[in-house]
Amino acid sequence: MPFFVKLSVSNMRNSLRWYKEVLDFHSVFELPGEDGQPVMAHLRREKYQDIMLVLESGQVDKAFIRNGVVLNYFVEDIDLYSKQASTANTAIVEGPIDRPWNARELVIRDLDGYLITLTMDINKEQNFKDVLKQIERKN
Repeated sequence: MPFFVKLSVSNMRNSLRWYKEVLDFHSVFELPGEDGQPVMAHLRREKYQDIMLVLESGQVDKAFIRNGVVLNYFVEDIDLYSKQASTANTAIVEGPIDRPWNARELVIRDLDGYLITLTMDINKEQNFKDVLKQIERKN
């Protein structure tokens, strides 16, 4: 893969379950450690929506500032993910909320503090150029 996001996680088993249950990711590959438990997992939600989870291994990982990264994924149904997040007692930071750039968004926090924004089109007929034209007309 030419590009992917790598996240350091404190508990691989819990993180794998959370990403699968709340955001509908599936495992592409899981690398087991000496104890047979995954220490690395390549996950995919849809084409080009891949992440790599790596089990924390030391001081560098613990010092990593998690809130400096926000992952953004396009989804078809924000309300479905809002319900799944609520059922899993996931911290909903914001939303669902309609944005002026033709997006409905839900911002949630995963088990290790990473922010994840789920985005869907409000008007599927409108493209980004149309949104820019509307903004220009208002100004």
